Amino acid sequence: MKGKTFRIKKNRENALMVLSAVVNALDEFNIKYYLDFGSLIGAVREKGLILWDDDIDISLYDESDYEKIPMVLNYIKKKNKLRVYLKTFLYSLESSAKKHNKIPNLNISFTDINNFHIAKVRNNNFFIFGRGKTCLDIFFKYEKNEKLYWMAYGEENSVPKKYLESDLIEINFCGIKCKIPEKYDEYLTYKYGDWKTPKENWSHECDDFSVEKAKV
Repeated sequence: MKGKTFRIKKNRENALMVLSAVVNALDEFNIKYYLDFGSLIGAVREKGLILWDDDIDISLYDESDYEKIPMVLNYIKKKNKLRVYLKTFLYSLESSAKKHNKIPNLNISFTDINNFHIAKVRNNNFFIFGRGKTCLDIFFKYEKNEKLYWMAYGEENSVPKKYLESDLIEINFCGIKCKIPEKYDEYLTYKYGDWKTPKENWSHECDDFSVEKAKV
């Protein structure tokens, strides 16, 4: 949707405001994170936001930090007056049966291995879950059998853990100091193939090789 993309200046400004608030909060609580997905590509290829993108993606680096996230989201909500949500997906890595629930509160346990989680941070002007012109998603990745799993676009995704075991390095992202994986090239190549060539009509299902195909 053209109205949601970063071609619109106000959307870019809102997104970077939200990113700055989230990064500052994660740093305040000593939580390791990195720019991910389209935001990572934008950081290293475009040196900024991809204009046809419409959100910012961050992933958490260490599972031991997941329990801190409700506290971090409360901090962001109070300090920056942003809206925060936790969304949980019930899943099975061995089954194609999935269902998900939207949970607009912070009372979620991160110890249940049968759940995926995504945290969402939005500009306070938007009050309906899933709506709004700008959004930042925080992804929780879970390790199993030398892979890291997460949920995106209603699909289970995975990459070999080795691509994200490297150190994090700092990058200037539109004036904000952010972290990215040191081996970002190998990671993005595994996930997207030729990520260095811009592709505006990108499809998650067809062009993202980390999607876990449903098992019959």
